[in-house]
Amino acid sequence: MKIVDLKTFVVGNPWKNWVFVKLYTDEGLTGLGEATGGLATKPSLGDVEELRRHVIGEDPRHPERVWYKLHKARFLGTSKGMSAIEQACWDILGKSLGVPCWQLFGGKHHQRLRVYANGWYRGPRTPESFAERAAQMVEKGYTALKFDPFGGAYQQIDPESEDLAIAIVAAVREAVGPRVDILIEGHDRFTVGTAIRVGRRLEEFRPMWFETPVRSYDLAGHVEVARSIRVPVVLGEAFHELRQFADLLAYRVIDIIQPEP
Repeated sequence: MKIVDLKTFVVGNPWKNWVFVKLYTDEGLTGLGEATGGLATKPSLGDVEELRRHVIGEDPRHPERVWYKLHKARFLGTSKGMSAIEQACWDILGKSLGVPCWQLFGGKHHQRLRVYANGWYRGPRTPESFAERAAQMVEKGYTALKFDPFGGAYQQIDPESEDLAIAIVAAVREAVGPRVDILIEGHDRFTVGTAIRVGRRLEEFRPMWFETPVRSYDLAGHVEVARSIRVPVVLGEAFHELRQFADLLAYRVIDIIQPEP
């Protein structure tokens, strides 16, 4: 089996564009992968297109071999396009064997997986707006909601904006009740000192986690925050290699990690 073509598809939505990659084989099987790049679209499209010459003619039933070929072609680099192509290869491998991909990865661990709602809070930055939208998500069946209450703050946050952020969290907690988890998104924005102060103010609302309160690459900063507040600190979406997770977990204070293909 050989890969004979590669195409990209951009699917728009009100928040950000999704970028999908589709591999075609000489035996008629196809595979899908995702190369969504956050708020960037064309860099991912260009990335995939430049990888085309390394993919055509390869056997997709050997995903790791294909990935390492791309890894070497990028001078031991990684990219979202590489990830998408690898995903599509696994998809084809599963189809060729007549099994779902999860079976290739060691089998099923859970009968069901819990999900959280994200991106639901677009609108005015007011406690009333957040509370109303949060209640709507709970009505749809979600039992966990992630949101960023901090507006445009970066590094520091002025007292008025910080008080508003805490008021938003309080309003959401009141609207959804004690049985729904709230997940606070930090978006890499704070200094360590600011993150600790804000994190301590969040404690009374029992968030499930405080996500990337400082820059993702600052492992020591996250560890300091995690040891200083009574809210779990999580990160990992910006990591590109397994060793980064190993380095983080070696501190033995982070309980939840967030790998993102």
